[in-house]
Amino acid sequence: MRQTNAPPKVLRKDIQGLRALAVLAVIADHLFHWPAGGFIGVDVFFVISGFLITGLLLREYERSGTISFVGFYKRRARRIVPAAALVLLVTTLTAFMVFNLSRATQTAWDSVWSFLFAANWRFAVVGTDYFQADGPVSPLQHFWSLAVEEQFYFVWPWLMLAIFVFAGRWVARNTRIAHRLTAITMAVIVVASFVWSISESANSPTWAYFSTFSRTWELGIGALLAVFATRLKSLAGWARVLLAWMGLAGIIASVFFLDSSLPFPGPWAAAPVLSTALVILAGSGGTPRFVWPLTNTVAGYLGKISYSLYLWHFPVIILLASVLPEGTLLYQLVALLLMFAISTAAFHLVEARVLASAWLRDLSRLERRELSREKRRRRRETYSRNALIGLSLVATSVFVLAYFAVIPRPVVSSYVPQRSEAVESAVELSLGPVEQRVVDLRAANASRSWPDFNPAIDNLVDQRVPQWTEHGCLNVSDENMDKCVYGSVDSSATVAVVGDSIATSWLPGIIAALEPHGYRIQALTLESCPFARTPVSAGGATTVYDRCVAHQDWVAEQLNALRPQLIIVSDSFLSLDRLMSGAEGDAAAAEWRGAYAAALATLPGDSKVVSLATPPGAPNLQKCYTPISSPSDCSGRISDNWQMLQAAEKAASDERGTAYIDTKRWFCQAEKCPSFVGTTAMYADASHLTSASSSLLAPVIEEAMRELEYIGDLP
Repeated sequence: MRQTNAPPKVLRKDIQGLRALAVLAVIADHLFHWPAGGFIGVDVFFVISGFLITGLLLREYERSGTISFVGFYKRRARRIVPAAALVLLVTTLTAFMVFNLSRATQTAWDSVWSFLFAANWRFAVVGTDYFQADGPVSPLQHFWSLAVEEQFYFVWPWLMLAIFVFAGRWVARNTRIAHRLTAITMAVIVVASFVWSISESANSPTWAYFSTFSRTWELGIGALLAVFATRLKSLAGWARVLLAWMGLAGIIASVFFLDSSLPFPGPWAAAPVLSTALVILAGSGGTPRFVWPLTNTVAGYLGKISYSLYLWHFPVIILLASVLPEGTLLYQLVALLLMFAISTAAFHLVEARVLASAWLRDLSRLERRELSREKRRRRRETYSRNALIGLSLVATSVFVLAYFAVIPRPVVSSYVPQRSEAVESAVELSLGPVEQRVVDLRAANASRSWPDFNPAIDNLVDQRVPQWTEHGCLNVSDENMDKCVYGSVDSSATVAVVGDSIATSWLPGIIAALEPHGYRIQALTLESCPFARTPVSAGGATTVYDRCVAHQDWVAEQLNALRPQLIIVSDSFLSLDRLMSGAEGDAAAAEWRGAYAAALATLPGDSKVVSLATPPGAPNLQKCYTPISSPSDCSGRISDNWQMLQAAEKAASDERGTAYIDTKRWFCQAEKCPSFVGTTAMYADASHLTSASSSLLAPVIEEAMRELEYIGDLP
């Protein structure tokens, strides 16, 4: 027989504790970048959510014989929308105060997608965009998990009702059949989603991380727990304690031992997911004793405000990084203070009040009257608490404002170089291109104010080289090879440009340097595919970049057919992080040296070869250029990977008898690498040259080729 009365709602302290543990892990990961696996807090939330919502739907069906979709989505709206909308509004408004216009506008669009519960798909697209991969992080990126949950809940209640309707009279007679059919359906979905998650994590890790299809199995595990939870009432007390501690240990181990290098969410998310399931199982039908890390008062309160904490922590972390040096002790302390103060205030003043209100609730007149009396009683009780919250916020604001009041603000003005007397004297002399470049770099490093950028940097995405954005020559193949020819296209003197996207970004400078001398420039590049012949992954994948292997073979064939007079090669130093061998440090450098030498050996013997050291890069201007930042905030340093790549490629070039050009002097002075030169932004992101800055390097490139006597020897 169908039950007519729903069991009373019981607040599970262990689940509140799990929420607290999950949100603290996420905060630690985002703020301190430690422990390495703090991101698994989201997976804990998914299991909890699947368990609670499925249990609620099952109880509703047992009580009423149907599922009220209107009632369900009203409850979801009450729980989710007001608190989320407040965060979106405040974050967007603050973004326009502390970000540059381009980034603030992007944040506004992120807000729209987040409000529509589609943030995961937006960030999946952005994350898989090659140019945006190292771009500034959105302060709303954490809304992806909320989108996954709500997309799941858009489908799951309808699917459950469909199961019950399909079962027909069987379900009407016995709710166990309803449970069984629900369990079978969810088990099939869990297995299918898990298999898909493993495949997508290996091949498209960014999509896998944000994808609802790759995450459904985690919520599904929670749903399965809800189906079987009522059968565990007779579980012995010692067994509950054992299961709870095993699960807690598994979650903690996942936080400390999992990291972003592992395929995730498939299969490694199974560790925190199954561990969370053990804790929930232990508390189903009876609260386990002696699990004090989850059931203490502090954990209970943090669990209660965990939704507010999760919503507010990331905007605070990202927005604050625009006004305080990221990673410093002061930054971390202020971030913690702000996120907990704001979250506490938002919970008590917004979230809790909405949940206690009559908004979107179907109440009788008597219930409304009782609710009104309850609100008056609560109002009296919360006066003192709200006063304390208000004082905390005021004190925090005064502290932050006082701190920033003493920091001199840079003024965005016309570019006035700050030059030493020695440099001023040098300017009066006739300088060569490299010497003039050195002067400009020193001036940029000494500048205390931003130049009037020309072109403006409101949207640096549009300043990538046209060969990439307009001509489709980032990835060259048989299909578009003829379209990726520049300079004197009818000339018999051919220059081939080989390598990854860094080589593509050199093209405007190379073309401007060599076209006047009658050269035909042929691009043969592929994104994320280095010239060095060693297996690498692509886009964070854990499998070999097969397209790159095929492209390298194709390039070798084309070069032997073209017999170019000159071959120019350039690779990104970020490739050292994508070695399939997993080698690091000296081992990675040795592997790269051998792979680079092997690639040089495949080139035509009668072609001259020159390797251009990759630009060292600088902080992404989209992130560090703000109304309150200065040029020094966007100055970069030579990375260890750049130095290793430079040394390995130079050694391989010397070994094979080919030329190597150390470009460090073209981008850095005194180990400081400015993000602009003159009034031109150096990079479109953190490493790829803008079209304008690449073109500015034409005289330098031409001079380097003359010194090598490569220009004079070509027809």
